[in-house]
Amino acid sequence: MIKYYTDEILMTPGPTQISLDIYKSMITKAKNTDLDEDFINFYNDLRKKVFNLLNMKKGDIYIMLGEAMLGLEIAVANTVKEGDKVLIIDNGVYGDGFKDLVKMYRGIPITMGLDWRKEADPNEIDKAFEKNKDISLATLVHCDTPSGMLNNLNEISKIVKSHDSYLIVDAVSSIATTNVEFQNIDILIGGSQKALNIPAGLTIMAISEEIWEKIKKVNYQGYYMNLSLWKEMFDYNKTFPYTMNDTLIYALNTSIDKLFEEGLENVYKRHELAKRASLNALKSLNLELYPEDERYSSPSVTAFLLPQGINDKKLREITWKKYGVMIAGSWGKLEGKVARIGHMGYQASLNNLLIAYSSLSKALNELGYKNSVSEVLGSIEEVYT
Repeated sequence: MIKYYTDEILMTPGPTQISLDIYKSMITKAKNTDLDEDFINFYNDLRKKVFNLLNMKKGDIYIMLGEAMLGLEIAVANTVKEGDKVLIIDNGVYGDGFKDLVKMYRGIPITMGLDWRKEADPNEIDKAFEKNKDISLATLVHCDTPSGMLNNLNEISKIVKSHDSYLIVDAVSSIATTNVEFQNIDILIGGSQKALNIPAGLTIMAISEEIWEKIKKVNYQGYYMNLSLWKEMFDYNKTFPYTMNDTLIYALNTSIDKLFEEGLENVYKRHELAKRASLNALKSLNLELYPEDERYSSPSVTAFLLPQGINDKKLREITWKKYGVMIAGSWGKLEGKVARIGHMGYQASLNNLLIAYSSLSKALNELGYKNSVSEVLGSIEEVYT
């Protein structure tokens, strides 16, 4: 297959394209992060920036070494003990996946069986609490990327707190794409390889003051995932529990500085524009958005149903190997049925969307799904004029 490109572009919903500024920030002299007091101070300053990014009024921030899946397991391991009932807000692949983590730590997952094409209904969550009075904890994925779904974090968190329960939130794919406020939340997890546009390898943990009592009662006995050790060793003694990766920390610092330099409101508006442009392109292609209502389609990723007769792997092979644009399929029961284009962080721009959708349009034409490339591109341009 002849290549029609010289530069490759990632339009997947994580890992994402990395800007030159981020790469430059990672080229540094080697540091001993265990002993260098300047690095420890730098890390603490970065914690304050993340604190502000999440609109936190109180609580703790830890930036840990490990892909964001580490954070999900840390949250469960430190808060779930044998027999604890945990409400699983399960309207997506990752939302549903929390039940497996809860089982691993001998908790009892209370699943809801929610429709993956609809946002989680706060009223249904309220009913689940009324039916199960002894739920101690709830889990929620803010943006479930395999289905392109954005849940109503503010309303759901209020419902959970009205029942005196703790709430764990996976915000890996929503941080830095929409306003995320750490209110009525007990543990919030972020990751480096999504809208923060740095390599996989860092997990952000935001911890409420109230959840520490639960953490102490659970008394998790492991080492690497032990939240209490971070408080004891780092907060009190300025010692990392393990050797920190300095280059990833510098990259995260640059990423967050760029967000504040652009202005958070402008960042969120840019992602909303990208969402609108992406939805326009889908309509021009006559493709069906996977979420039933575009109001709860995520500003960071667009998920759509594949037309009948279009093979997911073949479509992605053409966009990647011929046009140099990597788009994503999906996972779980959506595999082979849904494809996705990411527009998070660095990807959320007019130029990137034009390249992504022109490649998708051409690939669909080659597979027999006829459409007008110029109309698709024009529908994107409309949003930006």
